[in-house]
Amino acid sequence: MPGASKKKKTGPGATASLKPRWKKSPIPKQYVNSVAISADAGTVVAGTYFFPYAAGVKHSPADATLITVGTFAWNAKGKSLWQDKFPATEGVYWVALSRDSTWAASGGRTAPAQGFVYAYDVASGNRVLAYNTAVRVNMVALSGDASYLVAGADETYLFSRSGASWGGPQKLPCAPGDSVVAVAISADGAWIVAGTFKGSVILVPNKLGAFGAPSSCQLGSGSIHWAAISGDGSTFAAAAGDSKVHWFKTASFAAAKAPAWSAPLTGCKGCRSVAVCDDGSLVSAAANAGSGGKVFLFANKGTSGTLLWTQPTKRNPNSTSIDAGGKYVTAADGYPDGTQGDFYLFRADGTPAGSFKTSNMSWPMQISANGSAIAAGSDNASIYYFPVS
Repeated sequence: MPGASKKKKTGPGATASLKPRWKKSPIPKQYVNSVAISADAGTVVAGTYFFPYAAGVKHSPADATLITVGTFAWNAKGKSLWQDKFPATEGVYWVALSRDSTWAASGGRTAPAQGFVYAYDVASGNRVLAYNTAVRVNMVALSGDASYLVAGADETYLFSRSGASWGGPQKLPCAPGDSVVAVAISADGAWIVAGTFKGSVILVPNKLGAFGAPSSCQLGSGSIHWAAISGDGSTFAAAAGDSKVHWFKTASFAAAKAPAWSAPLTGCKGCRSVAVCDDGSLVSAAANAGSGGKVFLFANKGTSGTLLWTQPTKRNPNSTSIDAGGKYVTAADGYPDGTQGDFYLFRADGTPAGSFKTSNMSWPMQISANGSAIAAGSDNASIYYFPVS
């Protein structure tokens, strides 16, 4: 009817659209596997990565073809701040940025049987730390002021900074035959969480740059896909291969060696990602549901979790994030490589706040701590910056 208002759709078919302020493609045909955004949304860091994920192809120490990859930084207007290009066999698998945007880090694989951890002074773009590991670095994380950098690979590595200098790492070995897939560190740097390939969740106090006594528990036989810790360090969550989200209380974990609570992700198989708000009151989770997926938001009740809402995604989801105050939740989806992906933004009450379609599967989507903007990346070789209104 002429003049009549149109009701907006919700869910996967929502007509609301996220609109990027800018889009950058620093190296064509390379994946953007990870992005990071500062607390005030003023700085974005991303890295490029490539591996030919054809059917049956597996990573091998013999993979030796070098490509040019890089770590890159931009400001909120999309102006390039700096870039660090280097040869590697796969490239940057993960990046991190301190909340105050003074330091950045990246990790991944540069050569057969060799991973790397790099740290950058964001103001100058100088690579100040370069450290090699025996295998690919799967994840890196920085404390709020970048006093500490943690990396997960064959072991858990902890680097400490004094002024503009980084020291060599403290190392926490894995159990024989295991490796670290996911790491997280509290904003004050006091607590470190690691998740392993064989399903162990490990909590370690950081004693001024040295590992304290670790505590651990086993979450089945599958891999820990993601770990997230609240900004205040009071709680943390893990995404495992089962169909649950697992929530832990930092203060009691050493004695309990178990989740404070676990909640089912109904209709899903395998939790892929988790995120936690700063005070630990909310946790988001993303999980596969057939060829699609679901995003969940739970309220932490101490010994149980209350499901607040669930929203579907068109394809298997790969990441979720939540701002410091828990005002928004994000998700990115897409699988397999060569198919379209999507970015999703939801408000705290579960209503869709926008979505954006990409030409290839999309992995990272991170909202700033202040909730004002989002950085996201895709296997279409692009990084996007979305203001949040």
